[in-house]
Amino acid sequence: MKNSNNTKDICDENGMQVKVLMKHFENPKEREDLLKNIKISAEFDMRYRGHFLYYGKDFIDYKLIRPYDKDRNEFLRILSNFMTTVLEDDCPSSWKKCKRPFWEELIFTHFPHVMRITPDQKQVETFLSQLKMFIQWLDKRVGTTWFAVVDKYSKEAISDLKVCEQVLNTIFLRDFPQLHQKDFSPEQQIEIANQSFKQCTKRWDSLFEVTSIIDQITVLKEFNTNITYYVKGLPTHLIVPELIMSGCIGRKSGTLLWEWFQTEGIYPQKGRKYLKLLN
Repeated sequence: MKNSNNTKDICDENGMQVKVLMKHFENPKEREDLLKNIKISAEFDMRYRGHFLYYGKDFIDYKLIRPYDKDRNEFLRILSNFMTTVLEDDCPSSWKKCKRPFWEELIFTHFPHVMRITPDQKQVETFLSQLKMFIQWLDKRVGTTWFAVVDKYSKEAISDLKVCEQVLNTIFLRDFPQLHQKDFSPEQQIEIANQSFKQCTKRWDSLFEVTSIIDQITVLKEFNTNITYYVKGLPTHLIVPELIMSGCIGRKSGTLLWEWFQTEGIYPQKGRKYLKLLN
């Protein structure tokens, strides 16, 4: 049978359109290779669709150079999530078709969105270092010239991203002080936070921009309405104006100040233009 990849649009029982990828194999070895690659890519959570697009083989080959490197694995998790989940059908058709905004969105918006809480708070440095190593390898492999662009964005981003990382870690450790202990179980503390949030008579889940700091109060402006909120309890010694915060705030009856309850992401100002995709 002729080897081909077909994409068909079908409708589920609710009438929603779903894309289905169909793969025909020339021989059993092709199928065995795909199953082997699926197993490898599962280590960095790449979705199946990545195997049918140009970047899937690159990610797998790059991983196999250092198959047990945890930093490389984490980097590929972030990058493959960006390609297969965030961009989806808007993904460029090749590495050469990528534009500068592709790398800008990856660095300034997507990476902060998936940033993890770590004891050493070195995720920013590690991610940017891994990204530059990958781009050097990619430029040689496929003939692109992206290193200068990525290096420039990385230098512009590092200080702002480190602020985001510090704020994110500080907020989570405020809410979950035992977060890095081996026996940490989040369920009880999450339930306590949920009960406190339910006591709020007013609640709001949105994107906010920091406009100023007044003593221990963080002044936030909501993206869509431009309404100002005065929020207590945030790490004002770390927060800076123009920082963007995604999460939930609530206010209890009889109080003037809002409280910050749930953090979905902390972003630098330069990532703002892409945040509509996350809102």
